[in-house]
Amino acid sequence: MYAVLVIVLLLLPIALALSWPMTLICVSLLTGAAPVTLGRGEQLAGDLGRLDLYAIRLLGLWVAAFVVCFLHVGKVISLIVRFRFHALFLVFAVLTLMWAPSLLYGSRMLAKLTAPFLFMLMVLVVVSTHAHVRRIETVLLATGVLAVAVELGTWLSGYRFEGKVGLGIPGLGPAASSAHLAVLSIFAFALYRYSRSAMHFTLMVGFAVAAAAGFTRITIVGLFVGFSSVLFVSSRGFTKYVLPSITIAALPASFLFSDTLRYRMFKGGHIPSLDTIAHDPSSTFDYVHGSGRFDAWSYVIEHFFLPNPWLGAGAGTTQHYFYTHPAIGLNAIHSEYVRILAELGLVGFAIFAMMVISYVLSLRQVLTVSTDALTKRTTAGAIGALLFYIVFMATDNAIDYVTSCGIFVFAMIAISQRSYDLEGVAGFKVAERVSARATTQFYDGQVIKSIERFPILPR
Repeated sequence: MYAVLVIVLLLLPIALALSWPMTLICVSLLTGAAPVTLGRGEQLAGDLGRLDLYAIRLLGLWVAAFVVCFLHVGKVISLIVRFRFHALFLVFAVLTLMWAPSLLYGSRMLAKLTAPFLFMLMVLVVVSTHAHVRRIETVLLATGVLAVAVELGTWLSGYRFEGKVGLGIPGLGPAASSAHLAVLSIFAFALYRYSRSAMHFTLMVGFAVAAAAGFTRITIVGLFVGFSSVLFVSSRGFTKYVLPSITIAALPASFLFSDTLRYRMFKGGHIPSLDTIAHDPSSTFDYVHGSGRFDAWSYVIEHFFLPNPWLGAGAGTTQHYFYTHPAIGLNAIHSEYVRILAELGLVGFAIFAMMVISYVLSLRQVLTVSTDALTKRTTAGAIGALLFYIVFMATDNAIDYVTSCGIFVFAMIAISQRSYDLEGVAGFKVAERVSARATTQFYDGQVIKSIERFPILPR
């Protein structure tokens, strides 16, 4: 049975890449959070180390996306130039393999880092019409509906992840499940802001409630940030600042007035007083439930970052260490910022920061220039989802959640960019027709046309 699953997870995406790449994109999104597991703690051992079915699915998707990009290498090269900071970050990560202790675990880390980028490139080269953009929008919303249905169905049937009360997809867990639905709820909210559709509003509320019901603290923080950013970029005048401010103010209130969240955040539900925070800020961490994170971060910084702070210990180093030292009791750091610092050093972290800033500025520019509702709503959703992703990385394993979170964020960026490109093409065609009419002249009864081709929107 396991052999059949492995074959399907590896070969089906490659077959779709060669025949129906648009179907590959839709299937990958629809099944990104699907429960595919051998059971908790169960993994397959082989030449690539210990692998679960999620890792095998990632490998199949990575190869399939690479095949599509290779078949459109001309377009991909121009896109890499456009997203050069992301490409530079990945190139630097590859270079760190030269001093990483394990080529195997370094390659696995690179697969996680490059897969969302490859998926974005694949979407950009495959999507060619506004109808394709709208189809992916529909698929994203349908994915959220399926995830909520699975969570509710399994919860009603008695499923609880490690005895916790929160919702979660079996085999995925509350953190990845809530991150998946949070990204989709932010995207649905962006669609609602520009459509005012009751359906989009209902989906947004349903996805957000299900995401919060995972009771993952960083997911809830990221939700507030994502919703606030969508409100900010989609509002004008006074409301542009008031509505996001109200949303942000509601964040601490949710932890103060919800007993469940308060006990999840603070030890024994005891909140530090303002006097304590003012006179001894460092003691605030004594009140916070770190779930072992603070000690793990300190250990990783001391052993992997400080010995080589500029270049780091090399990609995959931390996971290799945890997997080869099971007595430590960790499989991941639970902070991608700490992991990037430890493995890629200050240089890699700086390039990563430039990459994020470049995406935000590029999306903000598209939102400012665009006049098309489809482009505006997909771009607002991409901004919100990206900022959620950045917040979520602070205390969880966002890089590991490729198929359930990473490809969704970068698919949203891709359809935003493609919709903008298509808007420019449409504007070019209109301008061409107007120019043709404007430059028509008559000479001895003969019609003479002089058409000057020019793009309306700069690239």
